[in-house]
Parts: sequence; C-alpha cells; structure tokens
Amino acid sequence: MRRWVGKAGIGALAVLVLFAATTSPAMAEEKKTLQFGVVAWSEALAIGNVIQYLMETELEQPVRMTNPDIGVAYTAVRKKDLDLFIEAWLPVTHEAYWDKIASKVLDFGPIYEDASLGWAVPTYIPEDVFNSVSDMGKAEVQKKCGSKIVGIDPGSGLMQHSALMMKEYPELKDWTLVEGSDYAMVAALKRAMQRKEWTVVTLWKPHFAFARFDLRFIEDPKGILGGEERVHMIGRRDFMSVFPNKVSTFLGRLYFPIEKVNELVDLYEQDEDTAAQQFVRNNRKLVDYWLTGKLD
Repeated sequence: MRRWVGKAGIGALAVLVLFAATTSPAMAEEKKTLQFGVVAWSEALAIGNVIQYLMETELEQPVRMTNPDIGVAYTAVRKKDLDLFIEAWLPVTHEAYWDKIASKVLDFGPIYEDASLGWAVPTYIPEDVFNSVSDMGKAEVQKKCGSKIVGIDPGSGLMQHSALMMKEYPELKDWTLVEGSDYAMVAALKRAMQRKEWTVVTLWKPHFAFARFDLRFIEDPKGILGGEERVHMIGRRDFMSVFPNKVSTFLGRLYFPIEKVNELVDLYEQDEDTAAQQFVRNNRKLVDYWLTGKLD
C-alpha cells in the first residue's frame, strides 16, 4: 500500500487528518449525557453514586445526577426529561405513581429486594406498653411521644401510606404526622435517643439508622405499609435506542444482594466521597459481572 502514497496520497492523508481534527470535538459532543434522577435517601444516593462511578470510569458514559422529589421524578422519566431513575418501590409503596406511568417507561427490574416500610421506635421503649399502632391510643404512649410521628419527604410513598394509616386507625386521631426529610428525621431521632425520650419515626429497610441506633418496627395490624418490597430502576421508554448497548446491558445486570446494600450504605455514611470506589474494590467480582456478564 505504501507505493501508492505519492503527492496525491499525502494530500488525501492531510484531508483525513484535518477531517478528524475538525470532527472529533463534534463527535464527542454527540455523546449524550445521561440525566440520572436519585431521590435524596441515603441508600438511593449510595447506589446512585456507584452507578455513576462505573458509568463514567468503566463505560465512558457521561452522567449528570439530580435529586428530584419522588413525584417529579416519575413524571420526568415519562416525559423523557430524566433518562434514568432509582428507586421505584414496588408493588405497594409507589403503586399510585407506578400505575400512571408503567406502560410509558422501561423497567430494568429490581436492583434489590427484601426492602420494607414501617414505623420505628427505640428498643428501650417497653414492648408490653408500645409494640403496635394499636397501642398509640394509650394516654401514656401519646404523652411520652408528644402525639407526634416524625416523617420524611411529603411526596414519598412511605408518607402517603403513613397518611392513610392516620385515617384508618382510630387510635391515631389525636396524633400528628410531621413532614420533613430523611436527614431531618434522623436528626430528630438522634436527639430523642440521646435523651432517652420516646419517639416514633417513619423508616424503611435498608437504612443506616438500623445500624446506628437500636430500633424496632412496631406492628401494623392492618398491613397498610405492606410487606416485602422490590426496589426497581426505571428509564425512559426509548432508553435502549438513545444510549449505547453496553450501558443498557450493564443496567440490566445490576443487582445488589440486600447485604451488599447494607455494606454500601455503611460506607456511604462513613465517607460519601469514597464510598463508590471502596465498594467497587471490595466487590470486584460482582462488579465485573455487572459490566461484562462473565461470572469468572
């Protein structure tokens, strides 16, 4: 081939070099940044950071993470303003949101299972006095807890179902469900437990609070908060035609055994800036399967 590279060949090479130099930036710009919605819950943020870290470092996929409210996130995925979203709690917690958008989004399936919702209290509260929502009608329990349930984000499925509990249990007629956020709830819980005060908080598993504090769920006789939940990841309906196949297959294989979620959340609470890297180092075999599909 070299014998054909004369003046004309040199000129052609120069054109190719010039073409590459002028088109490379444009081609780089064409790589779409993935808009990734992660609600500001500790386990969602921790998982989201791992996904973003692997996409950017292993798959060379640009990612922009935002923290929308839960209702906004579902609408944004349906409208394609968000490309990807975690966490969709199914079948009960986010049922009201899911029923409206299920046919208009892509479900990547569960990223972990064995999740659950509940109202939690410190274990130092005697179980023979307060072990169920039904006990919340007792004057002693109301007084010691200040007739207040400390909640989280008002749009969350947990708060929607908690609001339903307020209507369905006559024992709660004198109680108030306080809206807030995950971190505000944890701060209030910490203050109460430092003072050995009685308190009730809306909570879920997995959550770092169960590792940090001695807590237990109280019984929900009517089962309004549901049983075991699956936590799904969803994307825009046309996700696979918008992003490279390697990104879609990675997301399709992504699954955390529940003990790995607990491990990750603990790392995130210790240092959110290094948690993703540390988790990947600790779980290289699992991560390699997500990336390549190979079990060895």
